[in-house]
Amino acid sequence: MKPRYLTKLRFVSAIDCPTKLFYIGKKEYRNLNNEDSFLASLAQGGYQVGSLAKFLFKDGIEIVDKSHEASLKITEELLKKDNVVIFEAAIKFNYFFIRVDILEKKGDQLRIYEAKAKSYNSLLPDMEGARGGIKPEYLSYLQDIAFQTWVLQQAFPKSEISSFLV
Repeated sequence: MKPRYLTKLRFVSAIDCPTKLFYIGKKEYRNLNNEDSFLASLAQGGYQVGSLAKFLFKDGIEIVDKSHEASLKITEELLKKDNVVIFEAAIKFNYFFIRVDILEKKGDQLRIYEAKAKSYNSLLPDMEGARGGIKPEYLSYLQDIAFQTWVLQQAFPKSEISSFLV
């Protein structure tokens, strides 16, 4: 029996609505959002942004295998190098599983680059709301990258981890 991982998608869905965690990925429950052509075009835009972000690292290696086990093995082999950039790197810790948009390794340093289709001015950050806290439109992005960072820290406790939204 294949393990059922807590993936980034499941984690973010559960934060939005804990009940979704039970239903997500079960074939007997249809997700009508998967049949919505408008949402599909928005998702395609997200993939385009991810592809564009890959141009930041010309020597990156993309893992195209979609199976968890095969992509984990490929990632493990690539991370044996001292310096490498991996697109769609697969990392797991226990039953937590992530696919990192861009994972850069330089010695003992690991950097996560999460591509998002939202504009942001890093020179004039505006993520905090008027009464404090993170603005709702940024919260899911930060939760997403925080989950990835945590899994990477657990999987590689001796590495220095940095995370970036691009």
